[in-house]
Amino acid sequence: MSHYDVVVIGAGPSGLSCGATLAEMGLDTLILDEQIHPGGQIYRNVESTSAAQLEFFGEDYAQGRAIVQRFRKSNAKYKGGATVWQVEADGDICYSCEGASHHITANYIVIATGAMERPVPLQGWTLPGVLGAGAANNLAKEAGLSPEGKVVICGSGPLLLLEASLLIKKGVQIEAILDTTPLIPSLSVVKNLPRALLRTDFLLKGLKILWDIKKSKIPYLRGVSGLKMIGQDNVEQVECTHRGKKVTIPTNVALLHFGVIPNTHMMRQVGCELHWNPELRYWHPVCDNWGRTNHDRVFVAGDGSYVSGAVAAGLKGELTGLEIAKSLGIISTIARDEIAKPITAQITKDKHPRPFIDAMYAPRAGQYTFDNETVVCRCENVTVGEIREVISQGAHDPNEIKIITRAGMGPCQGRMCGSAINEILAEELDSTPDEVGYLTIRPPLKGVPLGEIAAMKFTQASGPADLFKNQK
Repeated sequence: MSHYDVVVIGAGPSGLSCGATLAEMGLDTLILDEQIHPGGQIYRNVESTSAAQLEFFGEDYAQGRAIVQRFRKSNAKYKGGATVWQVEADGDICYSCEGASHHITANYIVIATGAMERPVPLQGWTLPGVLGAGAANNLAKEAGLSPEGKVVICGSGPLLLLEASLLIKKGVQIEAILDTTPLIPSLSVVKNLPRALLRTDFLLKGLKILWDIKKSKIPYLRGVSGLKMIGQDNVEQVECTHRGKKVTIPTNVALLHFGVIPNTHMMRQVGCELHWNPELRYWHPVCDNWGRTNHDRVFVAGDGSYVSGAVAAGLKGELTGLEIAKSLGIISTIARDEIAKPITAQITKDKHPRPFIDAMYAPRAGQYTFDNETVVCRCENVTVGEIREVISQGAHDPNEIKIITRAGMGPCQGRMCGSAINEILAEELDSTPDEVGYLTIRPPLKGVPLGEIAAMKFTQASGPADLFKNQK
């Protein structure tokens, strides 16, 4: 069984920056990631993409190449194609790679799994032809593929508009952009505008995206509600309400995006303490500025701790690396603080627009008020109506709902439905998501064949059953 000073899970900007910082200080560091090549979602395929692709995706994407190059030079070890299926607070990690599962240990674990698109169940969202805007972006970066036929883009958030502008540049036939962002901004948006103006470069990028959309003359409807995907064997049209009128748009592809949230799935399995943010309507781990959680040996780096964007994620990864190096006696507290000063200053500067963005694209009221026919759990085909029914019969805990309906028991283990179950339960009980609680996440985090577990190598004093000794 291999042992490392630090194991970093996730090879996006935070994981790569953290891993490089640690390895440059001589620490034995391993990074595990499901992708074959480092870069995460934001910098997917950045190492091997063409110069034309780098130019197409823009400067923000191209910056990822320098991050990957630094990581490669640092002598940190990288294991691509690795699916982590169990993590324990005592430093134990199990992962599957190339048909075999492995058990390793570390003095410290860094969870750098980043953010994920916010899953918002809609009527018809399980139809073929309906996918996340992030998935479309990944296909473009990985294989140069773009949606064919008529496309409708639905949802809210800066990444939705960015994807729209990229598809416009690609010449994709976009029928409409249906934006659920409220027409009238909240007072919080106005309040946070002065700070955002400290980063005029950032705001100008956003204005350019809006200008590209306007120039295209593609119908851009803001303040829409009641989104529905309609079709039989494939999505055929998207329906919504705009300014009190029903709008129906024929399409072959519907791209959905409702912002991003921290990917807390692994943190829940480890037992990290989580906090509910009522304004942004997402959970995030309770950790300090170095990323240290309630478990001394477990850190969280990047957007997994709080969504701040790729640049801040990389910088936060460096801070986590510095703190672990200090904890292992490689550098002193004074040295750590001195190195961290310019990094912290850069994070502060980069985050100037964040409160404005968060306020502008905060989840709208009623976002989780669904029709009973809407499928919540895609894996087990459980509807909103079925969940409401078991709540009315006395199921007042997410795990009770899971046991009775099987919602959250499928291959995704609640990644796609957990937040919706949380919100539905809170609404039905006239409570709040933090009061009703969340699904308990247990290993394996991802599907793993029993044969792989049985074939794992163990010491004479332990066996497969010991892998789950700390689970409640």
